[in-house]
Amino acid sequence: VASAIIGLAPLALVSHANRAWGLDDRLFSLGDDVVQSALGEVGFLPLLVLAAKICPPGIEGALFAALMSIFNLGGIVSTEAGALLTDAFHVSETDFSNLSPLIVTCAASSLLPLFFLGWVRGAEDSGDDDVT
Repeated sequence: VASAIIGLAPLALVSHANRAWGLDDRLFSLGDDVVQSALGEVGFLPLLVLAAKICPPGIEGALFAALMSIFNLGGIVSTEAGALLTDAFHVSETDFSNLSPLIVTCAASSLLPLFFLGWVRGAEDSGDDDVT
């Protein structure tokens, strides 16, 4: 949920609200990117803990490599989905009229994984509690 809220930060840049707050456009966009990247990495830690909890002994490296591959595939898919959404909203280098709705849609899409939390809880319950 916090990710979706932070994902709305570009709206401040688009509406120039950051200038009213006394923040330069370059400083605001750099800070926004740094905060989102750092929080994204912190958000990935629970998945690594869960993976360590349910991983059979001896294949930790293979599981980590598989997780990183899936994570990278997710990055590629999100880039392509963003490009498709940008095209669907008719946002181009000369027309930014639908940029705000695009930002809201992209931020709301970060809530989609919430629908799969039941699967994570089920996997967590099936794992052993002792991590070696």
